[in-house]
Amino acid sequence: MQRIWFIGALVLVLWLALGGHLGFVGAQDQAKPKKLNPFTGNPEAIKEGRNLYFLYGCNGCHGGTGGGGMGRPLIDDEWTFGSDDETLFKLIRGQIPEQTMPAVFGAVMTEEETWKILAYIRSLYKGDPSLVNW
Repeated sequence: MQRIWFIGALVLVLWLALGGHLGFVGAQDQAKPKKLNPFTGNPEAIKEGRNLYFLYGCNGCHGGTGGGGMGRPLIDDEWTFGSDDETLFKLIRGQIPEQTMPAVFGAVMTEEETWKILAYIRSLYKGDPSLVNW
């Protein structure tokens, strides 16, 4: 009986040492769904997002149509932190460590405004359609 307990304890220790990944999927390991932009494809929200883009001065760094300036282009296929909605939302809100975009926008912009600006930026994308993940 002691041998069974010892083997069970050994398996548990190994499982924990491997980060709990031995084919078991615990609740903490299940991927949580990513946030999606509620305004994607909404023409009114995209128009408002364009107005907000200029109101907040995004064009100062990213150019008038998201493709130039001292900041990274917003309409190409190259993304530093990822291109999904949740990642870009967090980037604009200043919630990603090591980002270069000023975090002040997250303090002054509402979440709804952030999503609308992102919807506008998405409407400008002219890259490879197979890379779209929003």
